[in-house]
Parts: sequence; structure tokens; C-alpha cells
Amino acid sequence: MKEQIDIVKVVRLLLFNWWRIVLVAIAGAIVAFCYTTYFIPPSYTARGSLYVSNNQNSTHTNVNLADLASSQQLAFTCIELLTSDTFLTKVVDESALPYAPEKLKTMISIKPMNETEVIEIKAVSHVPTHSQVIVNTMLKYASDEIIRVVGGGNIKVVDEAIRPEQQSNLDVSRNAILGFLFGAILCMVIIFIIDACDTQIKCAEDLIEVSKLPLLGMIPNIEPAAVEEKKNEKK
Repeated sequence: MKEQIDIVKVVRLLLFNWWRIVLVAIAGAIVAFCYTTYFIPPSYTARGSLYVSNNQNSTHTNVNLADLASSQQLAFTCIELLTSDTFLTKVVDESALPYAPEKLKTMISIKPMNETEVIEIKAVSHVPTHSQVIVNTMLKYASDEIIRVVGGGNIKVVDEAIRPEQQSNLDVSRNAILGFLFGAILCMVIIFIIDACDTQIKCAEDLIEVSKLPLLGMIPNIEPAAVEEKKNEKK
């Protein structure tokens, strides 16, 4: 019964303060929208892909499971080579972009696509042209670097990077919704804290809960004007 009373109290508390919750939630959405739009620098993502195979002869058509497994293993080896300091230093020198190899390593992402021999290369920067140049430079020199280290393999460019036109990090609608939810939750938490710290007895239920005793009766609150009116009526 106590649990039911607590739930009813919580619901009543939220309904009583619903307008405060809505106002704070709207304020949170506005703050998130403004912060996302005006204070977060835009980022642009360019993508390209490579096909990696152990087969030296590109016209060979008899491919078995061992060849596929070996090519997939070579793909993972290529990922390590393409993120090495030596290769990234070459990419920086050839692209003539103002990034150190350590910075460039944080801007790129290389992974196999759906556990195949195809490798996807992504670059993220605040300038769309920079993202495109980084990926295409890596695609251009990837084959030479892999053959230099591994000593073999068949590396082909599947897709070259194109200049990204849309920002990849600004989802204004999502951030506004998250700001709305955060504002509503924050307001509810504050309301619960204030209610928990409030020791005033406001109703009979509060008196019973504090005293742990049954309520025998209640003294009505009669306004002096009402008492004077009744006396006049008796006269």
C-alpha cells in the first residue's frame, strides 16, 4: 500500500509541476540547438576503398577458400601498414597538408568492409577538400607501400574519394531532442530533491506518514468572516 501511495504522490508531483518540466525541457532543446549550430566546428568525411588479394595474376579465375582467407589476412596486414608512421609521413609530404603524422592518424579510420578483402579508408577534417585529398593520397600510394613491405599482393582502387558536401558531425535534430530530454530529466530530479528536502506538513497524509499514528479527526479551518456571518444570521 505504501508503494502505491508513493507512486501516486510522484505522479501528482509531476502533474503539479508539468509546466515547469516543459519549460526547462524546451530551454534544454534551445541550448542544444544553439550550441550545435554555432559552437561545434563542422566536420567532413571522405571515403575510399581498396581491394586486396594475394593473387598476383588478376586474370586468374580459380579462387578457393584458402585464397580468400589469405587475402582477408593480407587485408588486416595492410591496415597496419597504412596506419604506420612511415606511410603517414609520406602521405603528409605528398599531400602538402598542414598536419603532422600523429594528427593525421587521429583523422583517419581504416577497416575491412563486411569481413571481405575490401578495405574502407575514411578521413575526417574540418575542410572538405582536405578529407578528399587525404583519402586519395592514401589510395594512390597504398599499393607501393604494401608491395614494398609484404613483397607481393594485388592491390586495386575500388572507389576514389569525392569531395564531401554535407557535414558529418552535426545532427541538429538529434541534439535538440537529447537537449529536450536532458532538460526534462534534470527538472524532474530537481523537483524530487526539493520535495524530499521539504519537511512541511501540507496534508493529512503527510501527518500520518510522519507521526505513524492514525488520524482521529480534523479541525476545519473556518475563516473569521464566515464565523461573524453565522453569528449575524442567528441574531
